[in-house]
Amino acid sequence: MKKITSLLAILWCASLSSGITQAQLKVASLHPLITDVARQVAGQHAQVVQLIGPHSDPHHFQPTPKSLLRAKGAQIYLVSGKDLETYINKLRSTLGGSATLVEVGKTIPSQKISDRDSMFVCCPRHARGAIDPHWWHRVSNMQKAARVIAKEYSKVDPTHAAAYKANAAAYSKRLSSLHSWIKREVSRIPKKNRVLSTAHAAFGYFCKEYGFKALPVMGITSQQKPTATYQAEAIREIKKNRVKAVFPEQRANPKSLRIIAEEAGVKLGGTLVADGAASYEKMMRDNVTQIVAALAR
Repeated sequence: MKKITSLLAILWCASLSSGITQAQLKVASLHPLITDVARQVAGQHAQVVQLIGPHSDPHHFQPTPKSLLRAKGAQIYLVSGKDLETYINKLRSTLGGSATLVEVGKTIPSQKISDRDSMFVCCPRHARGAIDPHWWHRVSNMQKAARVIAKEYSKVDPTHAAAYKANAAAYSKRLSSLHSWIKREVSRIPKKNRVLSTAHAAFGYFCKEYGFKALPVMGITSQQKPTATYQAEAIREIKKNRVKAVFPEQRANPKSLRIIAEEAGVKLGGTLVADGAASYEKMMRDNVTQIVAALAR
């Protein structure tokens, strides 16, 4: 309780100071990939402060008093939305009207967690029928995110609205090239091999966009050990769908996943990044490179 009270006090002080006139727009980002796009849109006209590390887990991240001190004076706070962050309501209540809290993914079309995939989600609040929060794995969604951020910047800093819009457009053009590259790379994979089996249900948007069947098999966290029931179900599904490779993730238990793959008689692919990286474009390229390397042959 003391920690929560202290955290709210820090937030309150930071929100009060955001009313001070500043020469440059200050933005606080609470998602690593949003930090990247926020900086692309900001260019030289806004300072984007990252409150979560580029490889941190946004599912379980909680702002600390120390991290929130870096947000002092921020006029905009950027979060992912779609029920990814558990602290949004407290943060919004504390900020009141002195700073804008933007759920970047709010207006982006959602996908829901299927009955089958609900066994292998990141956390209980993303169980059966819940919204899949991993919207960034569809490139067109990140293009929408850039436009959302540009509009929010322009509301607070209309002087540089044209620059924000131009930066978002330039970034979107780069992402169009990324999208085309992904399609070309995926075309190298035989259709019968396009089953993307990963640790947790994080790649649904990617799979829908690029023609894969999503097949998560374990869940997340490096300490998590699947129960015998989950493990048996995962092995059965891998065999049933003739999966060619199972892909580890940075935060998934590698030992448990290796056992599942061995029992199912399939190889392990390269490690994929699901939730965070310093560069969105590099994350997508690295993931696709790993997927193609394992499934194209």
